[in-house]
Amino acid sequence: GNLPPMNGGTHEIEERAGAIPGTLVHPDWADRWPWLVQGITGSEPGGGDFALFGQTPAGLVLERWNRLIGALPVAGAVHARQVHGAAIRLHPRPVHGLHLAPPADGHLTRVAGVLLAVSVADCVPVYLVDPRGRAVAMVHAGWRGVAAGILEVAVGSFRDRMGAQADALHLHLGPSICGDCYEVGPEVHTALGEPMPDSALPVDLRAILTKRALGLGVRPDRISWSALCTLCSGAPLYSHRGGNPERQVAYLGVAR
Repeated sequence: GNLPPMNGGTHEIEERAGAIPGTLVHPDWADRWPWLVQGITGSEPGGGDFALFGQTPAGLVLERWNRLIGALPVAGAVHARQVHGAAIRLHPRPVHGLHLAPPADGHLTRVAGVLLAVSVADCVPVYLVDPRGRAVAMVHAGWRGVAAGILEVAVGSFRDRMGAQADALHLHLGPSICGDCYEVGPEVHTALGEPMPDSALPVDLRAILTKRALGLGVRPDRISWSALCTLCSGAPLYSHRGGNPERQVAYLGVAR
């Protein structure tokens, strides 16, 4: 279940510390597209638990959300209760402050100033950017969402809603549990379209997502994945498998 070899252009990157304390950003994207707002929070001061539906007092969590929104060049953020499905919500209008959309595991917009946000703690945060059309999507991809086809729905939504073909997209698979740490039962391998093993074995969701993205027509040189594992890399990130009830938030938008 290892990632595809780094030939044909797909490549591994390690996120660097962002301008906002407690956040990490994709270094190449930060240098290349100053109009793009992107990153992920962590467990260090400045980050903290962003789970709106978790155990941390709601007032404290909302304070963190408002601080993050206020520190970025956006007017508001959209988030939703995540249900491990394949629904992608289109956000065609500006929002102010934190806006809770109906349950979904992905968000899409080309409206400047709208921050798309998903919460994660082992699942894969999938960042999708169409630089020409300045359209973006942020996706929460656990094994159930991957099996349900959330990446295919997201890429299809770019085509149908934004007029952007797959080969125009840049895709990054952010910090998540790695293929060595994520041991799952045979039924999960089968649901993901992988050969069924005889017993529980690790599965690499980022490798599967990379393979699916290539199959959809995303160019290999426009696919990157994080070197950071939420469980074993020692990075300041929450891990569900590691016993953390907290969640970091992965975010993406176009600066207002």
